[in-house]
Amino acid sequence: MGYPYVKPANVGSTDPARPAAVLYEGNHETGKRELVAVEWVVPHQGQPGPRIFDRPMDGPAMPRGVGDVFTLHAGICKKNPRGVFAPYDPRVRRDCPEGAPQR
Repeated sequence: MGYPYVKPANVGSTDPARPAAVLYEGNHETGKRELVAVEWVVPHQGQPGPRIFDRPMDGPAMPRGVGDVFTLHAGICKKNPRGVFAPYDPRVRRDCPEGAPQR
């Protein structure tokens, strides 16, 4: 999934301009992180699944350490072979191969 950075104030938002998280991937050539996706996260409290971009959010699910939530992942900066709104991109990695620069 890469490196997620969460803005707690945006958790619960379905505003397209206020995703709860931005997701970065390590560039193995430069050692820097690059933006690959954004994600909206809405706590599940018994309500029907929310919609954003005229589509239902995924879930509810209980990702480890997050709790019961609905999510919508959008691969906006790196083409996801499974589609823009696929829950994850199998090509996005967090770890770098041995010898890659680390910054």
